[in-house]
Amino acid sequence: MVCLALYDLIIVGGGPAGLAAAVYARKRLLNTLVLTLDIGGQILQTEKIDNYPGYLEKSGTGLVAAFEAQAKEYGAEFVLAEVTRIDKEGGIFKVHTSAGDFESKAVIVTGGRQPRRLFVPGEERFLGRGVNLSLRCNVAQVKGKVVAVVGGGNTALQRAELLSGSATKVYLIHRRDCFRGDELTLLRLRSIPDVEFLLNTVITEMRGRDTLESVVVKNTTTGQELELRVDEVFLDIGRDIKLDYVKHLVATDPASKIITDKSGRTSCEGLFAAGDITDTPYAQVIIAAGQGAAAALTAYSYIKKRPGEICY
Repeated sequence: MVCLALYDLIIVGGGPAGLAAAVYARKRLLNTLVLTLDIGGQILQTEKIDNYPGYLEKSGTGLVAAFEAQAKEYGAEFVLAEVTRIDKEGGIFKVHTSAGDFESKAVIVTGGRQPRRLFVPGEERFLGRGVNLSLRCNVAQVKGKVVAVVGGGNTALQRAELLSGSATKVYLIHRRDCFRGDELTLLRLRSIPDVEFLLNTVITEMRGRDTLESVVVKNTTTGQELELRVDEVFLDIGRDIKLDYVKHLVATDPASKIITDKSGRTSCEGLFAAGDITDTPYAQVIIAAGQGAAAALTAYSYIKKRPGEICY
């Protein structure tokens, strides 16, 4: 029988919530392990950040690097792995991953979102060959090309603005007539001549031979369909919550998000949650980081109330 090392705290997810939680946990001298597929999470998709107070570099990767460096400086451990299931046995959590099993006294869940798909004809066929699922892109890959960005949030608006500097034309396709993204970014985008807004519009089909060559769009108000020649499509339509690894332990809302109180507690004692996978109404980096910090401090209080624990 293999005896696993017992951590004070395991954090699932390496985005802003998870990294902030790691910093606050280590400041409280909790033996902390971060399990994540990547360090940065969804923020890696963000080419430009202009709403995080005190941060002027403006790239998502730059902010992630600062978060990661601080967490590691304080002594947080990192293992790059996929978490497949979390179980609780007698007050101890066992976290099963692609890199093996780990045990802890408490867990903070912050990861579990996957890029959303359109599920239209041709999408699956052209994935990686003209269809891009909400990932960071090399601007050089669209130089001289016609591209389409699908979505109505800040990620879609910022993507369209970024690509407009290299692409010959950018179609911004949104199924509604108004945007969820911030007004300042939208104002800048409307001033760019090569960006064309297609509102109340959806993609119904993607066409091509070996690679994507065009998309068929439909106006949901008039019913009119139109085929557009495009070389690349970027789907920035959000992410779906996928929490199969932990949903048997926690209560969730109708959107499958984990229900928490303001301190990050879930319905499972000793298991906390933070970030966009919770029932918070706002998906913002600063809010996710704040939730991660609160969850870590609450986890510390929970752990120190356990029999035999030492309070520093």
